[in-house]
Amino acid sequence: MRLDRFPTTARRAGPAARAIAAAGLLLAVVGATPALATDEVDPAVARLQAELARLDADAQLAGMGGVDRLKAAQAVQALAVAKSKERASAQFIAEQRVRAAVAAAQADALARQSAELDRERDQIMIDASRREAENARREAERLRTQNLARQEEALRLQEEAEMERTARAETFALAEQARADAEQARRLAASREREAALAREEAELASSLVAEALAADAPLPPSRSVGPATVYTLAGSAFASGRATLTTEANASLRRLAMEVGGRSIEVVGYTDSQGAAAANQALSLRRAEAVAAILKESGATGSIRTEGRGAADPVADNGTAEGRAKNRRVEITVR
Repeated sequence: MRLDRFPTTARRAGPAARAIAAAGLLLAVVGATPALATDEVDPAVARLQAELARLDADAQLAGMGGVDRLKAAQAVQALAVAKSKERASAQFIAEQRVRAAVAAAQADALARQSAELDRERDQIMIDASRREAENARREAERLRTQNLARQEEALRLQEEAEMERTARAETFALAEQARADAEQARRLAASREREAALAREEAELASSLVAEALAADAPLPPSRSVGPATVYTLAGSAFASGRATLTTEANASLRRLAMEVGGRSIEVVGYTDSQGAAAANQALSLRRAEAVAAILKESGATGSIRTEGRGAADPVADNGTAEGRAKNRRVEITVR
C-alpha cells in the first residue's frame, strides 16, 4: 500500500500522529495477510493483533507511544509471514515489541498526568500567594487611613483609641485567617507532591519494563581492561540530574551487562564532580552505585556485588571545566 494514499490530515500531522497512522495501516495489512495465505488464523498473530487493538481502543492512551506501536505492528506483520524455521524468533520479537508498545504508551500517559499535577500544584501556590498579597494590601490601606484620621482628629483621642483596639482585633482575625489559609494550601501542595511522586514511581516502573524489553538489543557500557578485570563506565548522563534514577537506555544497557557477567564478582563505585557539599556528593555517589547494583542483581548477575560511593575523589578529568566535570560524574563497574 502506498503512503500517498493516506488521508491528507494524517500526512500533515506530527511525527507521533503519523507513526500511529502508519501503525494502524500495518495492523490492517497484518490482519489481511493470513487470510490471503490460508483460511486458518494464526493464534499468536491474532492474539498480538488483539492486544494492539485494545491499546488503540484505550481512550486514556490515545496518541501515546506512537513509535513503539509502529514497531510492534511491524513485528506482528513479520510474524504473520514468517517461515516455520523463523517463527519462534519472530514470535518472541513480536511479543516483546507489543509489550514495549503498551509500556511506552503507559509511560507517556503517566508523564502527561505528572505534568498536569505539577501545573495544578503551581496554580494552587499562585492563588494562595495572590490571596495573601491582597490581604496585605487591604491591611496597609486601612492602617494608612487610620493614621491620617489620627493626625486630623487629635482631639478625639478616646475615639481613636477605641478604633485602634478594633483595628488590632481585626488584624489578629485576618492574620489567623491568613495562617489557616496558608496551612490549608501547604497541606494541599504536600498532597499534590505525594501524588506526583507516586506518578514518578509508576513512570520509573514503566521505564524498567521498557528497559527489560530492550535489554537484548542494548549496547554494553563503554569498557576497558585493567589487568584480568574489565571496567565498564556509566557516564553521569545515565542518571537524572541530582538523582539516582537511571534513564531507560542506561537501564537496558545494565540489564544486557548482567546477562554477560553471570556469576562473576562485581564492584560498583560511584563518583561525582567537585561541585556542591562533600557530604551530599558522597551520599549521591553511593545511591547511584546502589541503584546500578540493584539493576544488575535483578537482571541475572548472581555473583557477589560490592558497592561504594567516593564522591568527588579520584577525578579522571579537570573539575575546572564543564567537560571535565561531566567525565568525573560516573559509575565504574569492575567485573572480575
